[in-house]
Amino acid sequence: MLTVRRERQAMVGQVRESLNDEQLASEVTRTEPGWPQEENFPLKECLGIILNEEWEHRLYAERDLTALEKEN
Repeated sequence: MLTVRRERQAMVGQVRESLNDEQLASEVTRTEPGWPQEENFPLKECLGIILNEEWEHRLYAERDLTALEKEN
């Protein structure tokens, strides 16, 4: 699981580093069903959502690891 997570983190980092200002200012259209809206969604906002999710997952992991350490 950790290997897959690290690979995905590296992939997101590579994509983020490769984007220029023009690309960040662009809008995207989603091809799969679900949230967010299907058309004209700011790419920069998509990246913000991904980074926020990563931060929240980290907080949960740190909380859970702290709880496990207290149990042992």
